[in-house]
Amino acid sequence: MKSAGGRLLAGLELDRAASQPLHRQLYGQLRMQILTGALPSGTRLPSTRTLVAELGVSRITVVSAFEQLTAEGFLRSRAGDGTYVDTLWSEAAPQQPMPRPPLSARSAATSSRGTDLFSEAPYSWAPAETESFVASQIASSAFPATTWKRLLGRHAGRTDPLMIGYSDPHGYRALREAIADYVNDVRGLGCTAEQIVVTSGAQQAFNVLAVLLLDVGDMVLVEDPGHISGRLAFQSLGCPVQGVPVDDEGAVVPDGPAHEGGSPARLACLTPARQHPLGMTMSPARRAEWIAWAQRNGSWIVEDDCDSELRYRGKHLPTLFGLDLSRHVITVGSFSKVLSPSIRLGYCVLPEDLVEPFASASSVIGRPPPMVLQAALADFLSEGHLHAHLRRTRRLYAGRQDALLEAVGQQLAHRIEARPVDAGLHVVGRLREDIDDIVVARGLAAGGVYTYPLGEYRLTRRLPPALLIGFAGTDEAHMPYAVGRMAAAWDRWERSSRRY
Repeated sequence: MKSAGGRLLAGLELDRAASQPLHRQLYGQLRMQILTGALPSGTRLPSTRTLVAELGVSRITVVSAFEQLTAEGFLRSRAGDGTYVDTLWSEAAPQQPMPRPPLSARSAATSSRGTDLFSEAPYSWAPAETESFVASQIASSAFPATTWKRLLGRHAGRTDPLMIGYSDPHGYRALREAIADYVNDVRGLGCTAEQIVVTSGAQQAFNVLAVLLLDVGDMVLVEDPGHISGRLAFQSLGCPVQGVPVDDEGAVVPDGPAHEGGSPARLACLTPARQHPLGMTMSPARRAEWIAWAQRNGSWIVEDDCDSELRYRGKHLPTLFGLDLSRHVITVGSFSKVLSPSIRLGYCVLPEDLVEPFASASSVIGRPPPMVLQAALADFLSEGHLHAHLRRTRRLYAGRQDALLEAVGQQLAHRIEARPVDAGLHVVGRLREDIDDIVVARGLAAGGVYTYPLGEYRLTRRLPPALLIGFAGTDEAHMPYAVGRMAAAWDRWERSSRRY
């Protein structure tokens, strides 16, 4: 018979200042010793009296831990003979870390976004920091919290099956109708509520479209530089992506097949309303060329309508979906930038024959968003609150953009050339020096100032170095100070880099 004795007691450390109760601490530590083999099968544990005296805890603490471990098969008691480590877990417990199967060959497309800077940036910058210039950050202070709380409260107490049961995979009918009215009014899509499926943001829509429209190995065209989220969805499915260059009129239509000797690309993912990240609007002529390309090759176009509503100057041009009579275009939109990313609500506008397949695939990949959120957003749209919110935020963001450009001109003109944008949440700051923008962004992040480097958005093209500098999250009056922090962080990074 083996006895744990002093070996067990030496390995137990209970923290009375911790929030976790003592009996849970004791349970967890004993459990770990059994799983790792430190307490092998058949080991006799000290009596509860001994543990109470040695650990300085109450008997109920020890008994509670032993009872839980016994119920889970880690311990067994022999009447009149004490408590032992059972064979159920301990004999199978590894004595050392064991090798695991590797991740799939496609996992690299989603487990990292390219560099240490980009993969760490979302976790290292603090949203509360007004000196953050992250391009996707919105003005949290402008969120219509009072109205949103009231609308949530209107539906949170409902107990009807529609609200608390499994929801329609197409989305809440009232929300689909409200979205149809909204996109037809604001974007001129010319769709019906039956053509809309509600999603948990744009990313879910990309993931579903990748499964629905593509087979492993199908070529996909993406803008270079271009939006990362859609590209990752297609790459994670095992589809190679081919970048198409971007000029002043938007993404350039390829002359022939995506790769030499191959067939045309199965799908193209485009941002015509506001090219992400460069910001230009696709010209009417280029839109016609892309629709002709899709019709000629029997290919799909996924129209990512990101940032389309946040326009400060100029008119909206018709969407590709609204121009395409042959139904080769699918439009993806979300309310992340115009309202709040945390709401996780988006939509996909589809040709009629794709609606049911998309809804079915969507219900397999992930359930629809919570009904309470869908119902609140439906009211937010139908009662006109979003239009009012957009009017306020457009004025707010336009002022913040002007303040950013003025502060950059005064404090960073020797390093950055930044021009106003007609839409969106960021400007592109071209670097005066020919240096790696990824390295610059990493250096600024080390000083507590966060931007995105343009280099992270490219595939193969060599681009002039630039930073994406967000302006929406920083108050107009605070902008000179925030830009001053950027200038100071840049100076510190430059001085430190010269030492090496």
